[in-house]
Amino acid sequence: MIEWNEGLNLGIKDLDDDHKQLLNIINELLDAINKDMAANIIAEKFTQLQSYTQSHYRREEEYLRKCGCIKLKEYKAKQHIFNNKIVNLKKKLASLQNYEIFQEISLFLTEWLVSHIIEDNISAINALGECDLNQKKEEADTSFFARLSKKTTDKFSFTKRIFFSVLIPFMGMLLFGSIVIFANFNKYLDMKKIYTITSVIPYTNDLIHNLQIERGLSSGSLSSREGKFKDALQKERKIVDKKLIAFINKINTSSTFSAIPIEPYIKIFSKNRVLLANVRKKIDNRTVSKKKAISIYTNIIKDMLEITPKLASLKITKELSSSIITLSALQNFKESLGLERAYGTIILENKNASAEEYIAFMQLLSRRDTFLYMFNNTATKAQKTTVNSIMSSIKIKKINKDEKDIRNYHFGNLDSKNWFKLTTEFINRVKLFEDKCTSDINTYVETQIDDTVINFIIWIIFNTFILFITLFILYTFRSSTKLQIEQLTKAMKNLARGGRSLRLSPIKLHRDEMAYIYDAYEITRQNLLKGDIYTQMYLNQKEIELKNKQKENLQLEEMAFIDPLTGAVNRRKGEELFALELERATRYKRDLSFLMLDIDHFKQVNDTYGHAVGDEVLKHFSSICLKMARHLDVVARIGGEEFAVMLPETNSEGAYEFAERFREKICNSSVIIDNTTTIKYSVSIGISSLDITYDKDVKTILERADKALYQAKKSGRNTTNIYIT
Repeated sequence: MIEWNEGLNLGIKDLDDDHKQLLNIINELLDAINKDMAANIIAEKFTQLQSYTQSHYRREEEYLRKCGCIKLKEYKAKQHIFNNKIVNLKKKLASLQNYEIFQEISLFLTEWLVSHIIEDNISAINALGECDLNQKKEEADTSFFARLSKKTTDKFSFTKRIFFSVLIPFMGMLLFGSIVIFANFNKYLDMKKIYTITSVIPYTNDLIHNLQIERGLSSGSLSSREGKFKDALQKERKIVDKKLIAFINKINTSSTFSAIPIEPYIKIFSKNRVLLANVRKKIDNRTVSKKKAISIYTNIIKDMLEITPKLASLKITKELSSSIITLSALQNFKESLGLERAYGTIILENKNASAEEYIAFMQLLSRRDTFLYMFNNTATKAQKTTVNSIMSSIKIKKINKDEKDIRNYHFGNLDSKNWFKLTTEFINRVKLFEDKCTSDINTYVETQIDDTVINFIIWIIFNTFILFITLFILYTFRSSTKLQIEQLTKAMKNLARGGRSLRLSPIKLHRDEMAYIYDAYEITRQNLLKGDIYTQMYLNQKEIELKNKQKENLQLEEMAFIDPLTGAVNRRKGEELFALELERATRYKRDLSFLMLDIDHFKQVNDTYGHAVGDEVLKHFSSICLKMARHLDVVARIGGEEFAVMLPETNSEGAYEFAERFREKICNSSVIIDNTTTIKYSVSIGISSLDITYDKDVKTILERADKALYQAKKSGRNTTNIYIT
């Protein structure tokens, strides 16, 4: 049923009542046809429509004649065409009575009524208005927002409203710019604070390095009764004292340490200085055990090694954090090497090792490898290359051989002094690389400080520029629009605000740009009115079509979701099921995995045996997959030879086990064509599992599975690969 739209009102009561009555008759006629009523009832409705249309046309002609409408002849011609069309449709309905005739009648009557009102009547409304035939309309009730708009208009001039509309966004932008400037300033302070620490790290590294050497020489001195390491130890102590003074001076020149989280370690270091002096005396007097001496040195070094990781407690970037973690791992790696040097020196000097010393030495080897692994997890490619070159040198191979001999108690050809020299050279190489990493961190922090300053200046310039541009635009706009606003004030008060039922009154001004805007509005309103009626008409038609095709749709519904060749669900249905299961798994925090499967060298099968054989391979492939899948699993054909399998309640390990069983099943089976040709093929599989904190849709999981599939293909096919972040 087509409902009356208030936007079709002309404002002339007689004509509006006629149009509403015509719409009622048309609805009754269409309803009678749709319900397949008796022919005499339908004929009566046609007669009623023709009769009322004639009286309506006569009434309209009378109005137009009084106003001297020059298009009266054209109007009468359209009336004649309508009458002839109604007669023809009535005859067709009497002879055929099928769906096409019903549709033709519905379309014609609806289009005629809409065109008659909008194109014929509304286009002539200006002539009727000049004849003073329009009846006075009732004033519509105004809403709160309409009253608010009116008060705003009364209180503020147009130029002031424009001023505020520009000023408010500008204030927002100015506020945003101020926030950015403030954030840049805070970032600058943070980076300066970070730089205070990073500038101390080189001094820390130097002091730690020389303390490590002193520790090794001290262990050798305590182990040797021949004074083999005495001179070297005294020389190293002087170096340590110089490094200690340089470190203290650097601390004293740093003005922001009171606000830095490493301050406690600086206080601890003051106590460790006293501890270092005491242990030196005990070493010279041989009143301290080797284990105790090494422990004291190690604790002092450990406290200093804690400085670098504390940078992570500050506001730093991801890149800087990674660099700091890498440096910390490298420092601890070098510390493990230093301890290994100390214990190795003790063992070789005594040509024997106590159980405790041997265990400590073995643990250091494992600890060294652990820190090297941590380093490789965060280091850049260039850093890894440098460390690999150090670890693959000839001297390192010699150290590895000596370590193996120590583990096996083969001390015959080993000398403690040579061991100390060899390991020291290795540690020195690591120290050089450690200095390079520290320098890179300092360079990065300096660059960040410079960038922050530049951004700070740019934002200040930008805010100033926006201020001047805004003021310039406001002044230019006010000057250029003041005259036009004054000319259009009287016309603007006739502008109605509201829905489609409000029609713009003619503007009594010369045809300028604003008049064209009014015309465009009126044309748009008329087209929207027509669109509303046409929408109702087509919705009615669709409702009839849906009823006629309801049974067909029910039969086709299932077929639409199943791939006819393989029996798997198609891509669209698969994505729908995947999304539903993802929502469930996310809500209840359940495991969910996806497999991407692709038949290896499938194109060769098609090229060699033809597409018919290729289809048999696809059917064989999908049948095995469907048999192995559980009732809650979903097997979907994504396209060509590529399939996706969803495994609910399954983690990556379970998915891998399923994938491997399926892959082996495919690899061990074959397709026999006409009892003469046997085709064997394989499949590559990529696996990805749900990450509840990261995955928001199926697409991201399938993309990871597809990447894993690509790696499986790249690694030689016929393999299963789990995506690893």
